[in-house]
Amino acid sequence: MPEQSVNNIYPIADEKEYDQHARAIQKLALELGVPVEEVNSLYREILEVFKREAKVRAFLPILVSRSVKNRLRQR
Repeated sequence: MPEQSVNNIYPIADEKEYDQHARAIQKLALELGVPVEEVNSLYREILEVFKREAKVRAFLPILVSRSVKNRLRQR
């Protein structure tokens, strides 16, 4: 599957944080066989919810990825 871009992960503090989320999205898409666009959309939705309550942003890629994976597997 060709690598596709990850768009509009907003709001992101810096390039390092953006890269962490972008890699998580790419990994989920490959692992689950789901289009990047679909994972990106769901990831952004869940990320926005988690960010409201996050005390430590460093754990967001792990927590959001776990939640996205669970949601996509339940389909």
